Amino acid sequence: MIKHLFAFGLSAALALALAGCGSIPATENNPPKAETQVTPSTPAPTEAVPTAPVWTEAPIVESGRQDGERFEAVIMLEGMEETVRYEHVKSAAFGFEMDYDYESFTRQRFATCERFISLLDDPEQPENYLEVRSDTGNAELVAEVILANLSSDYAVTSEYRELSRAGRCIYLDASVIKGSNQLADQLQAVYIIPAPDGCRVATAHYSIEAAEGFGHRFAYMIDTISVFADSNHSAVTDEQALAAIRQYCLNSNPDLQAILDAGEHPVYWEISSSDEKEIVVLYRSYTAALVSYHIDRATGETHVTEFVPGITTEEQPTDEHLNVWDYLS
Repeated sequence: MIKHLFAFGLSAALALALAGCGSIPATENNPPKAETQVTPSTPAPTEAVPTAPVWTEAPIVESGRQDGERFEAVIMLEGMEETVRYEHVKSAAFGFEMDYDYESFTRQRFATCERFISLLDDPEQPENYLEVRSDTGNAELVAEVILANLSSDYAVTSEYRELSRAGRCIYLDASVIKGSNQLADQLQAVYIIPAPDGCRVATAHYSIEAAEGFGHRFAYMIDTISVFADSNHSAVTDEQALAAIRQYCLNSNPDLQAILDAGEHPVYWEISSSDEKEIVVLYRSYTAALVSYHIDRATGETHVTEFVPGITTEEQPTDEHLNVWDYLS
């Protein structure tokens, strides 16, 4: 499955465009190390990526720092050294440790993730923030789902990267508008980090104007991540919900796969809404019916409503019930 992740590429001209607009350059590797210095690792070339499973039993490097401990570190920004003040985070709920720049970001905890939001942004509608969550799914499968979702709007590139403490991860770059050579206004860099109980997903969101600043700061922060078994792995993620409902529909209708393969009727699944308590997956059937699966994020219990354009005037509850955990391997 992972081989499908690496079917995306950009031309040399596009690579130059990205380098000039704030993506992490391949030449920024391993500056001289001091005891307090944190540095992002150089990405491996896409063509050299092996097809073996990502997760190995290699020991995870721990920082030895305590939750809330503050210290100074030196990072490189725009070719110059900058001293930043970090705070160490230990998130038992989501199974990760990380250092974040507390003078630039504020930490927010949610039921499904932790966020580190720019102090310059509106916390209710931030543009520049890092989100870290846990997922019980295999890193490669989770990466495939995320890549598919991003590919609707972006020309996504993918590769393996090495993080200083967490080791090898899958990296997805969503910077270029799909079908063009233009950089998007809002960029995303996604790191899917294998863990003993699934994976951690760290997603950096930042505007094109902030790529040189926030983009690099996020890269340094993510390079400090280490992972461990979380205490909140029973919460259903959006990617799990989407995968489970798709599998449920395929299991319920043995002819559906052939209909998908034929491509004669529009059929799709998407997240129509998501909050701390509930995920709603919309299934557009080949019959034109719009079926909504309302999933309790904590338990996986799901009830179903249906709307048929031209026949019903609003969503109607059905007798259908399921638990999405039954459809996740």
